[in-house]
Amino acid sequence: MTTTPPPQHDDMGRRSQLWPPAAIDVPRALAWLTKPLMPLVERYGRKVQRRGPRGFAPSDILLPTGYRAELVAAGLSAPVMTTFGPDGAAYVVESGHKVDDPPGIRRVDIRGPDGGAAGESRAASVAGDDLARIHSFTGADWVETGAVTGAVFVGDALIVTNTDRVVRIEPDGTVRTIVDALPGRGDHQANHPLLGPDGKVYFGVGSVTNAGVVGSDNAAYGWLKDNPGAHDVPARDVVLAGRNYDDRDVLGDLKTSVRTGAFVPFGTETVPGQVIPGNVKASGAILRCEPDGSALEVVAWGLRNPYGLAFAPDGRLFATEHGMDNRSERHIVGDFDDLYLIEEGRWYGWPDFASGIRLDDPRWGEGGQGREPVLAEFPESDPPMPIVSFPPHAAANGLAISPGGAFGFVGQAFVALFGDLAPITTPRLATPVGFKVVRVDLEERSILDFAVNRIQGPASKLPHDGFERPSHCTFGPDGSLYVTDFGEIDIAPERAGIRVQAGSGSLWRIRRDLSEPAGVAPPPPIEVPFHAAQYAAWAGLIAAAIAGAAWILRRLVRR
Repeated sequence: MTTTPPPQHDDMGRRSQLWPPAAIDVPRALAWLTKPLMPLVERYGRKVQRRGPRGFAPSDILLPTGYRAELVAAGLSAPVMTTFGPDGAAYVVESGHKVDDPPGIRRVDIRGPDGGAAGESRAASVAGDDLARIHSFTGADWVETGAVTGAVFVGDALIVTNTDRVVRIEPDGTVRTIVDALPGRGDHQANHPLLGPDGKVYFGVGSVTNAGVVGSDNAAYGWLKDNPGAHDVPARDVVLAGRNYDDRDVLGDLKTSVRTGAFVPFGTETVPGQVIPGNVKASGAILRCEPDGSALEVVAWGLRNPYGLAFAPDGRLFATEHGMDNRSERHIVGDFDDLYLIEEGRWYGWPDFASGIRLDDPRWGEGGQGREPVLAEFPESDPPMPIVSFPPHAAANGLAISPGGAFGFVGQAFVALFGDLAPITTPRLATPVGFKVVRVDLEERSILDFAVNRIQGPASKLPHDGFERPSHCTFGPDGSLYVTDFGEIDIAPERAGIRVQAGSGSLWRIRRDLSEPAGVAPPPPIEVPFHAAQYAAWAGLIAAAIAGAAWILRRLVRR
């Protein structure tokens, strides 16, 4: 599959979605419906434990000729990123996000018993509790609605991003926070750290909200009650248009409503011309600092959720960005996930632009609401356009750029597409989107599948044992591509919408098999309308329940 910039590929974003554009805002509905029940849900629902093994079949992952998939480690809980230490071992970050196991970092020896590369037999011996946990985050360091999102070595020290802070773990186990008070206790957190060619640590900080305004959809995600003062923070001073949005008072009486503006806490109104001060600890921004946390500065801002970062061999910085969800009083329908070239000091348009296009532009169609600008003045009149855009809700996560060598594709990017969260973020998808690794030619601005499941979609929901949810990819010291697989996600109101199945995550390796010539793309996967079938099944269950209730009622009336 190839793409061109978003104004020209409207059909690509819509062909896998069910229309018309009007949507049920599932997070807001969950917040309203579960508020009276939350005391019971929190008391009893959280006792539900979800843990279980899953199958792994590397042959269920389709690759170009000349490449092979192998399972390196299994039994991981919500892993999000892998980095490599000076000892050559892989260090996998377990996030702790809505899962029963605490976040931490596990060391995986990628060498086999003879010192060579590990294969499938090695994976069984390093599964679950056998993996060496070098650090755990517990107590106040574990924010279940947040996440420990990544780590990178700087010398022998490990720099870790944890929800709203950056911590440094020394070789002797000493832990200290080097950057704190980041706006990471909302919808998104501080994301994957990266060591730059200048020796500084780079990391993204996602937006607190979907589109700049705190609403009842944020209550459904579990953080608004615990952090009622949370809101988005611009990196530079911004002037507001004074637009406010009505919503149910999910922090008080649901029968009443409140009005909330942009860049302010829930229930706070704004006025035209109001100035919101900028702060280096901004949301929706890419930041950098020295390895000791000093000299914190803004690299770029106006990015909804800059997730994966990677430097090209020529020093250019690239970042993936998660597009807007179909929720809240302010959103568009069909927003793309993007890959951007990051230019220092630039504003990329959020919350009034998406994929470089204004929210009120007719190219977005008629879906969504509250699309007028919340800013009275744009920091830039023409924000940068993305290098490429991925289908809406594919969830472009971790990013790696090939160093070349035997693996090939030098200077090209590999992106882990985590996959959609229908019906939480989008209720209209017919066929699963994402759940694979794609290759991006940065010069041609094209996207090709690289590692895809035999059947498009997650292993837990379909008859295959390939990827569940690829979250990150990186090249190891052996030149192979390592893919961190987050594991299984289930719909669960007691965990603020979703719960992650502990022990269902894994680490895969894709290596070059020199016995065959290298291909450029895998065979096409089988696509099935899985989500459409789900919706049909739910509709059938609801209809059956209604028919059953009517039958019982008729029997009672006859008596």
